[in-house]
Amino acid sequence: MKTSTEQKIDNQAVLGLLGTTNSLAYRVHEIEKHFHNTERWFGKSADQSGVNSWATSVSTGGMPTSFRAISGSNAFGGDANDEALVWGLYDTMGTDVKLDLHEIFVTASSVTSLWIIRIVYGSGTMADAITAGQYTDFPLIADAAVGGSIDVIVPVLMPRITIGTHKVWIQGKNATNNATIDFLVGGHSYAG
Repeated sequence: MKTSTEQKIDNQAVLGLLGTTNSLAYRVHEIEKHFHNTERWFGKSADQSGVNSWATSVSTGGMPTSFRAISGSNAFGGDANDEALVWGLYDTMGTDVKLDLHEIFVTASSVTSLWIIRIVYGSGTMADAITAGQYTDFPLIADAAVGGSIDVIVPVLMPRITIGTHKVWIQGKNATNNATIDFLVGGHSYAG
């Protein structure tokens, strides 16, 4: 009879995301958790100091307040608070230690033209994260009349971040200066 170290891999118990980072078992569990996980949707909290950005989950309490990003003229908004801080240092999802944004739900837009949405993530300032290339972006047209994304959930691809050390900001770029786009965010959290 084979010892436990000689058994096939499919007979071995693994720790998944609580095991060795980037091992085969870790990566398989990460994929499984991404597709078979709990998603929580959030709106803006009253505290936008960089500490607690999430509001209560949209499934509890009253109707959520949408986050808002403000564009510059053919640029991401350059004034203070033009970006939406959507994840602060003390935001949590239960006891999980990792998070990725999974989807955005556009609730309103002041214009019906092309937007570029940029999601920035990092442990320092937003400017430092952008310089380091720690962002993902995608286009959308917030006009349902032309097949756009208003009132539609838009999928997001980004790395998992560590809860308690990273923030997440969302910026919007539009041809119109001071255009606004409002949205809710949906996220996945992970044990390890």
